[in-house]
Amino acid sequence: MNYLTLKYLHIVCVAASFALFFMRGIWVIRSYPPAQETWVRVLPHAIDGLLLASAFGLIFLGPSTVWDSSWMAVKLILVLLYVTMSLVLLRISMRALQKTAVWSLALLIFLFATTVAVLHHPLGIFLLI
Repeated sequence: MNYLTLKYLHIVCVAASFALFFMRGIWVIRSYPPAQETWVRVLPHAIDGLLLASAFGLIFLGPSTVWDSSWMAVKLILVLLYVTMSLVLLRISMRALQKTAVWSLALLIFLFATTVAVLHHPLGIFLLI
C-alpha cells in the first residue's frame, strides 16, 4: 500500500471515528437503548483499530522529519486526552450534565488534535488567530 492511499484511509477512519463518537455520545447522554447494542460497541473499536494501524503505517512509510517537529508530540498528547475523556464518558456513571460536559470537552480535544495534524503546528487552529 502506498503512502497516499494509507493517508486517505487514515483520514476516512478519523472522520468515521468522530461521527461514531458523536452519535454514541448523544445516545449515552440521553440513555438511548441503541447505545448498548453490539454493533454500537464493536464498530468503533474496529474503526479505531484500523485508524491506529494506518497511523503506524504512515509513520513507517512517511518522512522521518515528522518526528523532528513538536506538532506530532502535541497531537499524540491530545489523542491520549481524547481517549481518556471517551473512556470516562462511556465507562463511568455520571449525571447527564456531567456526561454532556465530558462529551463536549472530548469533541473539542478531538477537533483541536485534527487542526494540529492538518496544519502541522503545535498551536493548531490558534496559529491562525
